Amino acid sequence: MKGFVEIFLHDEGIRISAPARSSEELFLPTPVSDLNNRLARFVQKNGLRGLPVIFYIAEDLLSFKKLQLPPKTANVKEAVTYQLSMLVPYNDEILHSFSSIRQKDGYDISLYAVEAEKVEPFVEEVFEAGFEIIGLYPESQRYVTGAVKKEDWALFLSSGRISKVLVFSGNRLIDRLPCYHEPEYDAVQKLCNREIVYQSEAMEGEGFLSGTKLLAERPVLKEFNLLPATYKKPDYMRNFLVALCILNCIALLAVVGIKEYKIQQTLTHLHAEVGQRLPGIKEIETLRIKEKKLQTSLQYIESIEANFDILGFLDEVTEGLPENSYLDQIRMEKKGNSIQLQGYTEDLGELTEKLGEYGSAKLKSTRKRQNKTYFHVEIGLK
Repeated sequence: MKGFVEIFLHDEGIRISAPARSSEELFLPTPVSDLNNRLARFVQKNGLRGLPVIFYIAEDLLSFKKLQLPPKTANVKEAVTYQLSMLVPYNDEILHSFSSIRQKDGYDISLYAVEAEKVEPFVEEVFEAGFEIIGLYPESQRYVTGAVKKEDWALFLSSGRISKVLVFSGNRLIDRLPCYHEPEYDAVQKLCNREIVYQSEAMEGEGFLSGTKLLAERPVLKEFNLLPATYKKPDYMRNFLVALCILNCIALLAVVGIKEYKIQQTLTHLHAEVGQRLPGIKEIETLRIKEKKLQTSLQYIESIEANFDILGFLDEVTEGLPENSYLDQIRMEKKGNSIQLQGYTEDLGELTEKLGEYGSAKLKSTRKRQNKTYFHVEIGLK
């Protein structure tokens, strides 16, 4: 486990420890100016040079609030900051941090706050002494490790003026409940609705699981960092990853832009080619339609009778028509082996008589058009 130095601030004093070395020193409050010397001697004594420092604050020194924000809250951080003065009992400068869990009916907010003057002088002195400070966390975060990341559990803190039960789901704090007396194990289970309950200082036979088991692992420090930004070491890896992500996005946009440009160029070229070829294509399509109609007509004529002399028939009919009569349409029908003639005449009787010479002529219909009789005669071929 990678080492670190732990400074625990509480009412009784300041405790410095190195969990990886099982080294610990407990001493009563001294002037702030002496903390860096005590820390330097502790580090030198235990051979801990170069290790980062984690501050923990006793739960008794902190104010904790639970609240819920509407589901349509635009900016949760701004909403919490805006209400901060109404949520915590401090009038001076405040350090605060919160966690947010999105639920169906809104955001469940867990808020920690502390008066800056109670902790910031210690942090500043350690920082100016050249130590790297990872964060400033509530006491309960010491127990949030990988051993409970998938469990619903609770932690009973019996230290301080008022005992507290902290309810967790995995690594996330759900609630903090005060206990004004030392309850039994069953009562704590009922209070927090958890089957797994750890105690910071568990005694055998009480039923609580020992919190020492959790302290054996490195804490998962993801929430409630109250450390002011001025003391935080820049996260170079995070900045590098953000910069790399931005560069990748720019490169991706550039590649997409180039491809889009090439596609637009190709489309423009294709549109120009289509514009040039479109008249020829339309002409070819028109010719294909005419060709198809002619082929259909030829197939139709051939299907009536292969040896029928249509030209001779037309010549005979044209010569035999009465005066002032002429044909408008002629159509050959395979069904019934007949020819349909349509046209104009002034003498319908004479026309029918003349056409009867070529086969059985049958008048299908007549009507007046342009002061003339428009006829439709069917001739059955002999």
